Amino acid sequence: MKRDFWFLGLALLSLGGCLLKPYLPQPAAEYSVEEGWAIIDADSLILFARPQAYSGEAQPVAANFFTLYLRVKNKSARTLSLPRGGFSISTQQQHDPVPLSLVLGSLQSGLFLNEPEDPFAPMTAETQDLALERARERYFELMNGYFSFGDILPGGVKEGYLFYNERIDRTDSFVFDALGTRVLFQRR
Repeated sequence: MKRDFWFLGLALLSLGGCLLKPYLPQPAAEYSVEEGWAIIDADSLILFARPQAYSGEAQPVAANFFTLYLRVKNKSARTLSLPRGGFSISTQQQHDPVPLSLVLGSLQSGLFLNEPEDPFAPMTAETQDLALERARERYFELMNGYFSFGDILPGGVKEGYLFYNERIDRTDSFVFDALGTRVLFQRR
C-alpha cells in the first residue's frame, strides 16, 4: 500500500515538474534575452516581453487566458502607433490578443456564475454591496492591467498584459510576433 502511494507521488511530482516549466525566450540575433525577458531593441522602440501569469484580484478571470506581459518604450522624438495587430502568437495557428471588452465580459460572466457560499442564505444589502464593490475593483484592475494599444508619445512607456487563447499554454513552444520581430519561447 505504501509503495503504491510512493509511485503515485513520484508520478505526480514528475508530471508537476513538466507543468511548472516556464516558457523562456530562445536566443536569436534579432533580440536579446535577459532573466526570462525577450528584449527587442529597434531604432525607435525598445520592447520587453515574457509570458507571465496575471496576479491580483482578477486572477480567477485571467486564468481563463494565456497572458504575456509587455513593456514598450518610445526612444524616438516622434509619436508612434502600437497597433493591436502588431502582436500575435503562433503555435500551429495564429492567435491575436483578446480584446479588452471580451476579457471584461469574461469577468461579468464569472460574476453571474459564481454562487454565494451558502446558496440558501438570503443575500443582504450589505453582502450585495460588498460583492458589487469587489466586482468594480476587479473590473478597474483588469482595465488598468491590460496593455494599451494606440499612440505612444516620445519618451513614453506603455506596459501591461496581453490576453490570448488559453490553449497556448498547452504547447511546448510558441512564437511571439512583436511588430514583425519573431521571438521563439520554449518550455525549459
